[in-house]
Amino acid sequence: MNKRLTAVVVSYNSEDYLGACLDSLFAPAVSSDRQVVVVDNASRDQGFVAQMCNRYAELAVILNEQNVGFSRACNQGIRAYPADYYLLINPDCVAKEQALEKCVCYLDQHPEIGVLGCRVENPDGSLQLACRRAVPRVSTAFYRFSGLSRLFPRSSSFGRYNYTYLDENATAEVEAVSGSFLIFRDELTRQIGLLDEEFFLYGEDLDLCYRAGLRGWKVVYYPEAAVTHYKRRSSSQNAPAANYHFYDAMKIFYRKHWASASLAGRIKTRAVFVAIDAMHLAARARNLLLGRQEVGSPR
Repeated sequence: MNKRLTAVVVSYNSEDYLGACLDSLFAPAVSSDRQVVVVDNASRDQGFVAQMCNRYAELAVILNEQNVGFSRACNQGIRAYPADYYLLINPDCVAKEQALEKCVCYLDQHPEIGVLGCRVENPDGSLQLACRRAVPRVSTAFYRFSGLSRLFPRSSSFGRYNYTYLDENATAEVEAVSGSFLIFRDELTRQIGLLDEEFFLYGEDLDLCYRAGLRGWKVVYYPEAAVTHYKRRSSSQNAPAANYHFYDAMKIFYRKHWASASLAGRIKTRAVFVAIDAMHLAARARNLLLGRQEVGSPR
């Protein structure tokens, strides 16, 4: 018999923080009607993941011989342990009290919701803006990367990328939520499929949310549940590779959903890709000059 919830944690050299994530998923207050599976993408120390099995007898583990990417690893966990709901949670996230139960209960009460995201906090308790987002069309992406969204955060136009004009403590329908903590229905996967494995590390959450919206499902930000996210601890270990996948995901998403085969469409696509490449080069230069290991654009 299927569990109510399968929580999938994709691990890649995550031994410094995976334990805290699993502790929160196996906390005494968490319902036992859930399966937790760690899919390890060929970490340097897969023995650490095996140690977690000794700590938690109910933990399931899938060990990959190579890094197959985030989307494919998530799909492995989902296919191996079918459930009513699936939770994707990053290994550098710690679920706060009753976060899983609150989300499952809310989804039970709102069958029109296909994808649910919670309040994702920095270690200091402040909101991580990326936990609720608009789908990155050319206009919203321009507002975001030009800095207009930071200059006018209360504008419903300029602030739309991260919905900064909305109350961060209020439940709201949005276009997308973050894959750092994302719950979706099995019924949804039977309609639109699982994560698109062309996305290696980023963009798969936006794509899933967008496809859900196209089929009439609601995507909702639900701040009554919360997690602490020690952001990008894993990806920053290899910032050049992570940045490549970060900006490549933008191209994949645009080509999949917005590109047109017409002459005008091809010209527009080329212009968008040139802009993405320019942002990628700027990110590489910024890290090199400042001696940083940041992924993506500065907040």
